[in-house]
Amino acid sequence: MKYAVYVEGQSELLFVADVLQKYSDYDPAKCGFRCINLNTDDFKQLNHPMQGDEHSTDFYQIVNVNNDNRVVSKLRHDIPGLLKQGYNVVIGLKDVYGEAYQYLTKGSQRIDKQLIEQLHSQQFEAVQVPSGSDCRLHFAIMEFEAWMLALIENFVVGKGLDWTEVSQNLEIDITTDIESSVYHPYPLVKKIYRECGSDYNKHKEEILAFLSTLTKADYENLRHSGHCASFGKFLNSLLGGPCPNLP
Repeated sequence: MKYAVYVEGQSELLFVADVLQKYSDYDPAKCGFRCINLNTDDFKQLNHPMQGDEHSTDFYQIVNVNNDNRVVSKLRHDIPGLLKQGYNVVIGLKDVYGEAYQYLTKGSQRIDKQLIEQLHSQQFEAVQVPSGSDCRLHFAIMEFEAWMLALIENFVVGKGLDWTEVSQNLEIDITTDIESSVYHPYPLVKKIYRECGSDYNKHKEEILAFLSTLTKADYENLRHSGHCASFGKFLNSLLGGPCPNLP
């Protein structure tokens, strides 16, 4: 199977590569992938991370479009060519949090599932998916950092801190579903990194430090926890499952 995965930023690209590595036990025969950074309309292949090639059982081309607003437009532009190249599944991943959602909520800071469904319907329609093709648009609700918050305990503990104490200091309720309760997760991730003596500005080294603390079991626990439903749906698609009800 050949998959094309379009994401909005470097953090998401590294996350997808990490998931594929860990679920394949780093076996290039099972899973191959290449990562591409998109700068305007020029593709630049990355040397890291990379695994296997198009002869692997499953092969993924992961494209970082470097802009949330370009995921839909690049999917629309590239899908016909990807289908001709034999890609079986095309997946897009983008945040809900952003100007389009803020416009729908008229600036109020609320997580409204009905409006999220409306936004997804509008944006998926804009992709203009060819009939009979398997193309999916996933939302990270509210943004990728919500998934980070749900998985960040290992990172905090690895820095020698107590996660319960840190979460209480920052008034984070670790028992809640983050994607349903935190409107803008990014500032919270930034505060947690500061508590750990680090910083978070979506740089490669910062996201790799986080990903290095995670195992396949951590991903599986969140995937089946009942929390962060958008995370579970995206992993199901990424790992070869049928298209779930989206968003």
